[in-house]
Amino acid sequence: MDYAIMTGGDVAPMGKEGVTAMHKVFDWANTSRNGVLLFVDEADAFLRKRSKEMISEDLRATLNAFLYRTGEQSNKFMLVLASNQPEQFDWAINDRLDEMVEFDVPTLEERERLVRQYFDMFVLKPAAEGKRRLKVAEFDYSAKCAEIAAIAEGLSGREISKLGVAWQAAAYASDDGILTEKMIDERVQDTIKQHAKKVTWHEDQDSKAKEHLGSAYASIKDASVTPAPTKHS
Repeated sequence: MDYAIMTGGDVAPMGKEGVTAMHKVFDWANTSRNGVLLFVDEADAFLRKRSKEMISEDLRATLNAFLYRTGEQSNKFMLVLASNQPEQFDWAINDRLDEMVEFDVPTLEERERLVRQYFDMFVLKPAAEGKRRLKVAEFDYSAKCAEIAAIAEGLSGREISKLGVAWQAAAYASDDGILTEKMIDERVQDTIKQHAKKVTWHEDQDSKAKEHLGSAYASIKDASVTPAPTKHS
């Protein structure tokens, strides 16, 4: 099976060429003998609600072209849309989705595997190769990875991978190039604090969005109420 990968953010910069490019993708998909899997990452950047004022006319036209080419079942291609904000999808897009799969944040067991993986990738392997100015202090690496996984509840796989990069950078930035247990703990605490701040921002944004919807509903409700005629005695 052939495949094509695109990101939603690639569409808007195309401007007027977006419609032509979209038709070319589906023309190719329909002529492929092997069938095509079209993967769209960050799909909400492109397939957002057409009622939004922020969407440009060119992006709206490209979205309409996409909807036109995906309006019926096809044995020529399969669509896979990835998004962190699926609620942003246009309702017509939701109608085209046969199955939704949610990838939740890693569990404790998954976090421990990830911590061990990135600790090995960014710290232990470079230190063992000796090609770079990086050494690791003596402590129980296995116990430390398990400890980090336990307190890293809620972190995404991407955030855990960035921890590995942060540990490596901390060692390079030190005077002797040695990564200590204290340095590891400090980077973990920094990441947890930043994660908590992001969660707060997200909750505030959701709260404001709900307030906006509530105000809009109240305005519509008030406007629909016809005042009763005044009786004169």
